[in-house]
Amino acid sequence: MTDETAAPIIDTLAPGVPRAAPHPPASLAAQIAWLLLDASRSPYVAFVNIFVFSAYFTTVVVPDPVRGQILWSYITVATAIGLALGAPLLGAIADAGGRRKPWIAGCIVIGIPCMSALWFATPGMTHGISWVIAALIVANLAFEFSAVFCNAMLTSIAPPGGIGRLSGYGFAAGNSFGILLFLFFLYAWLWNPHPVFGLNLAMHEPERAVGFIAALSLLLLGLPVFFLAPDTPGTAVGVVAAIARGARALAHTIVKVREYRNVVMFLLARVAFNEGFVVMVIFTGVFAAGILHWTADMVIMQGIFNSVTAVLGALVAGWMDTRFGSKRSTMVFVALIMLLNVTLLSLAPGRMFFIDVSHMPGPGGMYPTWPDVVFFCTQLLTAFSVTGGFVTSRALMAKLSPPAMMSEFFGLYALSGTATSFVAPLAIGVITAIFQSQRAGVAVGIVFLAGGLALMLPVREPHMAA
Repeated sequence: MTDETAAPIIDTLAPGVPRAAPHPPASLAAQIAWLLLDASRSPYVAFVNIFVFSAYFTTVVVPDPVRGQILWSYITVATAIGLALGAPLLGAIADAGGRRKPWIAGCIVIGIPCMSALWFATPGMTHGISWVIAALIVANLAFEFSAVFCNAMLTSIAPPGGIGRLSGYGFAAGNSFGILLFLFFLYAWLWNPHPVFGLNLAMHEPERAVGFIAALSLLLLGLPVFFLAPDTPGTAVGVVAAIARGARALAHTIVKVREYRNVVMFLLARVAFNEGFVVMVIFTGVFAAGILHWTADMVIMQGIFNSVTAVLGALVAGWMDTRFGSKRSTMVFVALIMLLNVTLLSLAPGRMFFIDVSHMPGPGGMYPTWPDVVFFCTQLLTAFSVTGGFVTSRALMAKLSPPAMMSEFFGLYALSGTATSFVAPLAIGVITAIFQSQRAGVAVGIVFLAGGLALMLPVREPHMAA
């Protein structure tokens, strides 16, 4: 460990903040249950937010791809505002009450029907689209709120010194599960002359059914944590008292924010670089379908290979976190994503690296042109780097957070990640509308990634890893 990371962990805590007693190591069964919970959330990201439903919604439900991208960006903005208002407060309330499992259960109960409601998003719909949008926003919020409490359990579940490794295993498990589901999607529906459950490909029923996949995954893989993993002990505080105490604690944290200056600097950095993550991840399917005119099976195949490289990225990030520290590893991944964003900006039909290649014969196959191939490879590296950045930044947040305020600080972590991500989607929507160009919209990510790197420089990583 270098001198840069040798500051004791006590320096990251505010004066007078209660320190939680060291927890006994959780059992292997508890760690596996937590991994399954973490993995249960991945299908929603992959199928709804990134690859399948986003591309379907922005090009088929809304037939105009430019208008579709604008509308999708505004859905993301609405989600971000709701998360900004709710995540830190819910985290503070959970810390006041002590337990996290009831909040996870609430997210599952609310999320399942909203995810399932995506089935009603029919091609070219004009009536009822507002209900689909509302279901999307609530499902997004349930998903993001569940992350607050899932992440807050990390330090009580991880073995001593193993926060980074367990964080990496969680992302690896989720992406491994995603690979299996992508293969099911292809062989059961898109490539099957007799689709399972009799789904109608002409009516895009496989794309509409991904909400059911996400809902079932959340339910079935989320259940073991309620039986096998320990919860933070309750405080015997009633619901009303917990809400009042949580609100006061959050207000106190905001007022005394200068006492957490190291944490605040990291959260500000994450606000910036996560905007770049949003550009590169959330709009992948939208970019592929709207600019390169990819078909559904091309996007799904991209998703499968992305999941493979994401598993590798999660495992490599866990090793890097242990070997080089969370801060340095995070900065490496952010820098890689910035280079990939520039590459993405250079692509268009017949163009790559800002050069006209329309006269060059393509490789053929499923990805017939060279811009298709470059986009495919860019997304593989993006999946590797973004997943790695998520792993190491989550581990760094766990190291920086006061133990007795873990849910509250992971609420702020969610705030710095998704809740403040309205800036990039809004910028994408506005710039896309002004220039009537999807490529112009994604250029905003480069600025945010560069700002995140600069803000990470003064962050001090604590010496203790757990």
